[in-house]
Amino acid sequence: MTDASAHTGPNHPFESRPPSRMPAVLVACLWLTELGATWWGPQLDASWPAWKVGFSAAAVWGINLLVLYYGVGPPFAISRVPMLSALFGFLMTVFGSGNYWATTHIFPLYRVFIERAALFVSLCTLLSLLSCVCLSRWAGPSHTPARGLFVWNWARTRLLTYAMLIACLVGTYVSIRRIGFVPLLEGDPDSLRFTFPALAGIWLRLSTQVGIVVALMAGVQICARRGNGLIWIAGLSGIVCASMYGNRFFAALPIGAILLLWDQVRNRVSIRIGGIAFLVGVPILALLGYWRYQAAPSEVLSPMMLVLFGTLMEFRDLGWTMDYYSVGHPLLHGSTLGGVFMPFLPSPAWSALGVDKAAVYANSNAVVLGQQMWQLTPQRVGLYGELFMNFGWMGAFLGALMYGALLAYVDRRVCALRSGEPVRAIVLAVVAVALIYAQIGQWDMDVTAVTSTCYPILLLAVVSARRKTTAS
Repeated sequence: MTDASAHTGPNHPFESRPPSRMPAVLVACLWLTELGATWWGPQLDASWPAWKVGFSAAAVWGINLLVLYYGVGPPFAISRVPMLSALFGFLMTVFGSGNYWATTHIFPLYRVFIERAALFVSLCTLLSLLSCVCLSRWAGPSHTPARGLFVWNWARTRLLTYAMLIACLVGTYVSIRRIGFVPLLEGDPDSLRFTFPALAGIWLRLSTQVGIVVALMAGVQICARRGNGLIWIAGLSGIVCASMYGNRFFAALPIGAILLLWDQVRNRVSIRIGGIAFLVGVPILALLGYWRYQAAPSEVLSPMMLVLFGTLMEFRDLGWTMDYYSVGHPLLHGSTLGGVFMPFLPSPAWSALGVDKAAVYANSNAVVLGQQMWQLTPQRVGLYGELFMNFGWMGAFLGALMYGALLAYVDRRVCALRSGEPVRAIVLAVVAVALIYAQIGQWDMDVTAVTSTCYPILLLAVVSARRKTTAS
């Protein structure tokens, strides 16, 4: 993509090596295997009518691997935003297809064109990667800008972290008292979480949003080697408080941002460790989902299928959405786009401008889709699904190109980081995680995740940051 040295921090020198032929060999073997399987076409037509579409999706994922390896280029680390995005899309397809398979065992009559959804995601991923590569090559190597930077004053930052932790703990205590139970421990089978904001009020925000900020600020200090034992405790406490109400994303956001920043500015995270953490984390997240609803179809599914049924169901719903809008139902033509802009300003500001923020959110993609699916709760289908239900295939492909441009921009800024000291470091990490999560998230909620964390961080920077002039 660009000069490899531009993607490495001072602690991670990249040794220039000729590119390996192994990815090309693996992709060639995949394509030859698929070509050979066509000899059994009549048998496949009987057992798997959509096998050609499924094989096409696998072939496109092979192209994605080639673009990622030879186009995006090294280093292949978890701090590389395009690599994480493509990997997330692939895992979403694999585990989402497994979720659909498990669903058909519970509901034998349930069917969607899941192979088309797999092909759709693979093509969108390909376009995003191509856009990312083209933009990065056009822009040239990234360099740390020779200008003044705002960096953290560690003494003030540490004190503010402790102060926010106290506010977070108080907010958690009052919220749990008003809610009447601990959702993380007792589950939430009746989906009472939608009533928590009304029950707990501002105390819930102190518990969740301040808890996330505490975790992020503790993570910055740890990545910059400024964190002591109390800072570690504060960070872990912030994550626990934020996820106390059953929302797994409130834990995933700070953990993902801290890991990304750690990999870029402190030490590379081992791929082996990352793989083990993933294999352990997926069943745990599925278990938490079952715990929330206090129910699991264990009498129908095996343990492996239970894990699949509780993982990435958004991909299955993407297949349903594509079926729904491909059989004559009118596209939304951007009528739900308003929710993207609402998080940037508070409700009083929008009211002063004559905009009803609540009404805009009531017409969000997830709410509309939930109504179409006859569900009582909003349904997420990810960025690509939301683009499809608004603009169809071509609109989704254009959106994928724009998404790739955003990935390239954030990737260049993250790769230019050399330490966790600049204020922008943790902001970039949060934006990167939100961009990646957007593939299964809800676009107004992704923007909300960025504004509700980055606005407080920038406000803290007014008090606890100083200007530092960088060398030319």
